[in-house]
Amino acid sequence: MNTITIPSPSERIIDFILNPEPVLRLNPSWHVRGIEADREGSYALRLYDDRADVTMHIALRVKVREKAICYIMNAEMIVFSVDELEPTTSRLTITGGMFRNEDLPYWLRGVRNYMLLEEKQSRVIKWFLDSVWLRMTPSQRRIALMIIMAEGIGLIVLIAVIIAFTILKP
Repeated sequence: MNTITIPSPSERIIDFILNPEPVLRLNPSWHVRGIEADREGSYALRLYDDRADVTMHIALRVKVREKAICYIMNAEMIVFSVDELEPTTSRLTITGGMFRNEDLPYWLRGVRNYMLLEEKQSRVIKWFLDSVWLRMTPSQRRIALMIIMAEGIGLIVLIAVIIAFTILKP
């Protein structure tokens, strides 16, 4: 799956993709260790691949071609195509070899959810994502999710025990 429908106008999606920092931070395998703008449309990136345990230094150029945005990363190109379905709904398609195929569905859902947060103007959640969550490495995010789930299950069990004791109390 390399296509997702986003309930947002195509111009907003294009503006979002033109800023590579959040786009790359939403990828489930990479951690952006550094991004520096060289000149308009050119960036120097340091990406850490969590699964391969490798840090990559990449020169990124962002080019716009009609309704497509091209990320030219060293010798590879990633194309983000945006098609407007309705005035408030668009389809985002990604093609290219820089992303792992198994990461695409998670990455695309992350982009859609992030853009929905922008639409809802959830400033606190968006601040948390930008300041904390997306600055973590992908393995740190997975560990944090496991801890949150374990703590949530523990809280539910504690509540169930308290309710059971209050019901069974003579």
